[in-house]
Amino acid sequence: MASHKFSTLPALRRQHLLAEFTGLKQACPDGVYVGLTPGDPSLWSGVIFVRDGPYAPAVMRFQISFPDLYPKLPPLVTFSTDMFHPLITPLSTYTYSTDVHDNGTVSATDEERLPPGGFSLRHGFPDWFGRRGRRATERKQVGGDQAARQTPHRPPPPSDLSSGGTAGSRSSAIGQSPGFFDTKVKEVSIFAVLHYIRSTFDDENVLDTIPLEAAGNPGAWQAWRTHRVEKGKEFESPSASGDAVAAVTSETSQDSTRKPGEWNWEGVWEERVKKGISTSLSEPVLFGGAGAADDVIRFLNVGEDDLASIKENLLRTVQHPS
Repeated sequence: MASHKFSTLPALRRQHLLAEFTGLKQACPDGVYVGLTPGDPSLWSGVIFVRDGPYAPAVMRFQISFPDLYPKLPPLVTFSTDMFHPLITPLSTYTYSTDVHDNGTVSATDEERLPPGGFSLRHGFPDWFGRRGRRATERKQVGGDQAARQTPHRPPPPSDLSSGGTAGSRSSAIGQSPGFFDTKVKEVSIFAVLHYIRSTFDDENVLDTIPLEAAGNPGAWQAWRTHRVEKGKEFESPSASGDAVAAVTSETSQDSTRKPGEWNWEGVWEERVKKGISTSLSEPVLFGGAGAADDVIRFLNVGEDDLASIKENLLRTVQHPS
């Protein structure tokens, strides 16, 4: 299956992904580690060691699946570690649409649905989303493929090759390949994606700025907001009138189903996140494979003596490189 995916992935996409992966070996966000799935450069496995912030010291496993149109279309990030997080669809949820505000269950035909464990990138990278933009990109790709089949490729005139090697000339050269016609759209690097994902675990300010419509878990979003308000954080409430209407509605029709914003979220975030962190650090999850999506990144349970020896060898290597 993996070899079939490798053979059908466009050569330019494959080179792009491999180049980005190679770059991460030199500079990767602190605490984030990724690995390639053998035979399939479009599927990466990763782990985040959350060292600071509200989700420390959780260890989060995830996978990144890149579509053929990446970076014009976003990758799919899914977490196999169960965590109560505003941007992570619960593992027990069938699917959640980032377009739905009040409930998470949508039909299987929704174009922007997230699978269980799916991570919503809508807040960090809004230009990637919106059905019009996605359809336009797909139409442009289809049109480009047809044009490429009908019209022989013509090399650029010599004047284009003598532009001094500027960043703009490199973009133009890439733009001649199918799928990269729109060079005006700024491409997002996987480094930026990984940096953003990590920030949603260790930076309270990032979590505070997430709008409800970008949430993968509306309940976790409500619980986080309640937790922050209890700590003295003040949020602008553009829907204050809507809350008042909801309050009146709840009084006049008590038998109706309450929306997540009307539930009592006090203490929920602390309890659920504490449990999630504890589970992520448990031996069955870290070393036994429970909750792990693959075997690309594995942890070894070593004793204190072995750990001290490993550290000593690493320090010796750094201080006296061969």
